[in-house]
Amino acid sequence: MKRTLIAATALALAGTLTGCGGDDEPKADPTPTESTSPSATTTPEPTWDDKFSPAQMKRYRAARDRWLEFWAFYTEIARKGVDTPGVMQGFEKYTMSPLGERSAFLDSYVRGGARMEVPPEVLWTSATKIGKETVDFRYCLDNTNIRITVNGKVTPQKPPYLVERTIRMRKTSKGWLKERYLNDKGVKTCTPTAP
Repeated sequence: MKRTLIAATALALAGTLTGCGGDDEPKADPTPTESTSPSATTTPEPTWDDKFSPAQMKRYRAARDRWLEFWAFYTEIARKGVDTPGVMQGFEKYTMSPLGERSAFLDSYVRGGARMEVPPEVLWTSATKIGKETVDFRYCLDNTNIRITVNGKVTPQKPPYLVERTIRMRKTSKGWLKERYLNDKGVKTCTPTAP
């Protein structure tokens, strides 16, 4: 029972690696922007970015890129499951609530024995709201190949495998920081390509 709870918490943390507000209204922009699609296929290019101005898209990309740095940091520490000074420094560098983030990490990975040996893959991101100080965006995680162990025992994963999350990033004097998740209740599925 305890192992299942720890694994569920680790998986939830994997899916919740956070944000309402925004100052800019979307504006039409006829200029094409770069695609966030993970691969060049015959599927149509996402068009969600057409409703944002170039300045808004610049803020979105900066916030998203910072979150992707956080994601790389988080998946690495979740793979190792060891508390070091670098863990707290990373949470301070990337999040607005480093103590809470570290506490959840310690509970699941250090004390709980969970390891995210193979993290979920981020398939795409797409902005939902872009303000001057906050950026909200959705991302789709592919949990098909995720491998989480608890005290060395593999925890089987169950569908749905494609899970959508919405996160809020906030611009601070330290740069873009993860503020919070906006849809942290229930599981929302996603498609392999951005809408």
